[in-house]
Amino acid sequence: MSTLIAALHMATAAIAAPSDTAIASDVAIITAQPAADLAAVDEGDQASAPAASPPATTFRPIAFGPYPAGWQIDVGPGVLAVPRFPGSDGLRILPIPQLDIRYKNQFFASVQSGIGYNVLNTRKWRAGPILRPEFGRTQRDIAVFPGLNRITFAPEIGGFLTYQPSLFTSVQLEVRRAAGGHNGLLADLTLRRIKLIGKWTLGYGGRVRFANATYLRAYHGVTPAQSVTSGLAVYRPDASVNDVAVSAFASRRIGGNWSINAFGNYARLVGDAADSPISRSPFGSRNQVTLGTSISYRFRFN
Repeated sequence: MSTLIAALHMATAAIAAPSDTAIASDVAIITAQPAADLAAVDEGDQASAPAASPPATTFRPIAFGPYPAGWQIDVGPGVLAVPRFPGSDGLRILPIPQLDIRYKNQFFASVQSGIGYNVLNTRKWRAGPILRPEFGRTQRDIAVFPGLNRITFAPEIGGFLTYQPSLFTSVQLEVRRAAGGHNGLLADLTLRRIKLIGKWTLGYGGRVRFANATYLRAYHGVTPAQSVTSGLAVYRPDASVNDVAVSAFASRRIGGNWSINAFGNYARLVGDAADSPISRSPFGSRNQVTLGTSISYRFRFN
């Protein structure tokens, strides 16, 4: 995986999260799916949050903080450990820049969380379009399995619907289809919680991901031709739940607009993804871990 795909994992499993204007994949996410985006929310921020308009939230993990009055940019260095490929038992350590851009409680854009806009934006509900990068799978990623297919970069296009029953709790459904690459369909259902303790922002979340047969056959399937060269058994998965994940993060303000962040995401492959000969091989695993840390600086302006 490239540095960019690492960023995507943070999004799904860690540093940032999708479709909401606040930062934080997966949980991603990190993503599990969502660190740098998990910017801490201090007491001054809490005081500035309008009672009738709570902050937007994001995924894997997500930082729940008051939305900015104008533009807000978080930027800084970070390091990330991600699986070498879906179903891998190895990790790749990568330096990854943190960059997140938000405008009010409307627009958000970052490598980790994609690009989105809150078309529906009420006290408890948000919804809108989302575009995420999917960086695929390189031949280098799967060098231990000669003959498996390379999956090219492609945007995943879809939409999200978020319900926020209370200030620091949210439930989000996000559905995306890749325009190229794996050409598959993904649906993520995510629950997130956050807690503020002084200068600390602590959070945790859980996610269930559904994938259609096209996605699973691209990443976890083995064709007869690929079986001959890779030595893996022929495998043709069907649509099913792809994985179940949990994530957590901690962020602390360390002076001025600086924050230090850490996060982790654990995903367990289930269903047809777990039964793949790729994940069951000596080089594979049903357990997928993403870890990361970053330092970020926040700019705000109208």
